[in-house]
Amino acid sequence: MKNYFLFVLVILILASVDHPSIAKPRQELYDKIMGVLSDSSKVKTDQEAARSLERAKEKLRLSQTAEDYLTKQLATNQKMSSFNTRYCVQKELNSYFYGDDLRQICKIIAEESKR
Repeated sequence: MKNYFLFVLVILILASVDHPSIAKPRQELYDKIMGVLSDSSKVKTDQEAARSLERAKEKLRLSQTAEDYLTKQLATNQKMSSFNTRYCVQKELNSYFYGDDLRQICKIIAEESKR
């Protein structure tokens, strides 16, 4: 019990002292931990966009420029949602996709968003 108390006390001291020899390594450790956590959450949240992109590439025959454009537009869920709102809901003109290709992409995005 005494060892546990000392361990907790040392951890609290290391977490609260702002001495330069302690603060810099502590901040580096915090930054590394936060980087790992944010990367893992980003991977999980952008899976809908990644699945939509893969399905669109499988279903449609795209030119290289159209594929590059679609890859940029479906890079994250937020970008995918923006694309969906702009071209599928508001029916704005898209210089790369129109007609059946655009309808297919919109259908894929809608199906992946419901999952």
